[in-house]
Amino acid sequence: MIKAVIFDLDLVLINALKEIFSLNDYMSKHFKIKLPKKKRLLYTLDTEAIRKRFYSKINKKEFYDYYKNRDFKDYLSSIKVHKNAREILKYLKNNKYKIALVTNRGHSTQLILNYFKIAKYFDSVLTVYDIKKPKPNPQPIIKTMKTLKVKKSEVLYVGDDIIDVRAGKGAGVSVVLYTNKFKGADYYIKDLIQIKNILEVENAR
Repeated sequence: MIKAVIFDLDLVLINALKEIFSLNDYMSKHFKIKLPKKKRLLYTLDTEAIRKRFYSKINKKEFYDYYKNRDFKDYLSSIKVHKNAREILKYLKNNKYKIALVTNRGHSTQLILNYFKIAKYFDSVLTVYDIKKPKPNPQPIIKTMKTLKVKKSEVLYVGDDIIDVRAGKGAGVSVVLYTNKFKGADYYIKDLIQIKNILEVENAR
């Protein structure tokens, strides 16, 4: 019986590709580093990964000081909530499921949740700054399960990337992959509303 659904944030509940590209451009211009187009497409929301990938020669403290001083509010208008994200969150809340968020995003997480007025749906929110080992390590999901007081057999984890598959499988939970088809997930969906059908299947067992 599924009692909790844990979501990734970026590219699952929200589409933040424009924001990610804007961030890469913002940082590269300041530090005078030109990003090849093919590398620009290798987006990432993990700030440490950004530093290592594009700015490895830059002083770490200088990078983070500049990164943290940007006004993230300027980027909110470029982010969109995915189709049926609010509907599935309402459905889960109305049907007494516990809802959690596990993301490799940092301080901007709560700002996004508040801006789009979806913070009220979550019983637990865990960001990259709340954990020593972020995804693909299973630690964030395991920690969230302890917070929610649920067993691994009672959890559905919804992500979009191979790191989500690895984190979910490492934690021993059922994994739903949204829009992508990386091997190893238990379910693949193109619309978040399909989570309803998965819950019916899981809870009928």
